[in-house]
Amino acid sequence: MKIFKRRLTARIEHSLVTDRVTALMGPRQAGKTTLVKHLLRSEKELRYYNLKDPAVRQVLKENGRQEFKHFRDATIILDEVQTVPSLLELIQLQVDEYPGKQGQFLLLGSNHLLLNRHIKESLAGRVALFTLLPLSFGELLEREGRTLLEQLLNADDSRECASILAEFYLPARESVYCKDIFREFNLFGGYPEFIRRKGPQDRKDWLSSYHQTYLETDLRQLVELRNPESFDMFEKMFVQRVGNLMNISELARDCGLSADTIRRFIGYYRQLFIAWQAKPYHTNLGKRMMKMSKYYFYDTGLLRSVLSDFSTMSGSFFENTVLTEVNKILGFNGGRRELYFSRTATGVEADGFLTSDNGKIPLFLEVKQAEKMRRQDIKHLKKYVTEAESGIGLLINNGSALEQADDRIWAVPASWLFY
Repeated sequence: MKIFKRRLTARIEHSLVTDRVTALMGPRQAGKTTLVKHLLRSEKELRYYNLKDPAVRQVLKENGRQEFKHFRDATIILDEVQTVPSLLELIQLQVDEYPGKQGQFLLLGSNHLLLNRHIKESLAGRVALFTLLPLSFGELLEREGRTLLEQLLNADDSRECASILAEFYLPARESVYCKDIFREFNLFGGYPEFIRRKGPQDRKDWLSSYHQTYLETDLRQLVELRNPESFDMFEKMFVQRVGNLMNISELARDCGLSADTIRRFIGYYRQLFIAWQAKPYHTNLGKRMMKMSKYYFYDTGLLRSVLSDFSTMSGSFFENTVLTEVNKILGFNGGRRELYFSRTATGVEADGFLTSDNGKIPLFLEVKQAEKMRRQDIKHLKKYVTEAESGIGLLINNGSALEQADDRIWAVPASWLFY
């Protein structure tokens, strides 16, 4: 099977020589185990434990402390560690007993908040946390340099952004190739399994199977559902609202469930790396927490599978792909930066809002699947950019050329922005 170099590789390698415990989280089948098996090629001894194996789980439950101590000079790799959360307390004891040893444990998990909760309780201050998501567009293309978006985020001011955009060009052959790959990416997502599954129906069947796996295995491992049919109803209603303002009370009424139950179910989606939250941007943090959020799927192929819709014309899928890709790129570069959206009381909206690495350049994003820019596509961007003296507006579309649309506003093909 083809192995892709992942953008997190260098940071994980660094963590293994500077931190006592490294934790790599992400959805199942995103490539965590594959990454680790090809990442660790040092002379240090490795001990790998697959905790999906009941026999391995039982041995470590009974003899975990002795096992870890016996191999204290090795890097101990625990795959699907969330299945035996009691091991985290044993890890804490060992790293505290040998505080000078780096790279003692590498933990892999496919359950975000459950693992994170136990880490906060047992390994606070002792662990470096990373999240591995399905392949990004740049990883799929095997690009090693910074994407155009990252170049803009790294700029010192808006004038440098303008210069970067004016000089960026993708030659015809590369442009056609990237657009074709982005079309596939928008249709089927970025799970590495698709590299060997070439047929569209084969890919759809795999996504359907993946969907059933997280419903029947991961979700039930996370929580005992008293009424599974209620979650099925929630899912049907939730996915139709992806990318829109999520009115919890309205969703609860449509599902015939309480608002608290809906919030809990959304929490499960986030814990399993199915969906992520985009919050509205306000300078007042309290407002940011209280106003309605939007939710997107971490993988558009999975979203299409849940909706049973693989049409190529839907702008909502294109928006999900674009904004999730922006979110991934923010995660590559460390820190706790978030992608927001912005919406005024009068309905002026930017699909995405983020700032440059130095915090000096506000970037406003509008996503349109159309191949050609229309003047009305940038009317909201113009209002935001006009009010932000150093702001930059990006109309991200499905075109084949980068062009300046207005003062400090550019129309950029998605396949170029992430190249």
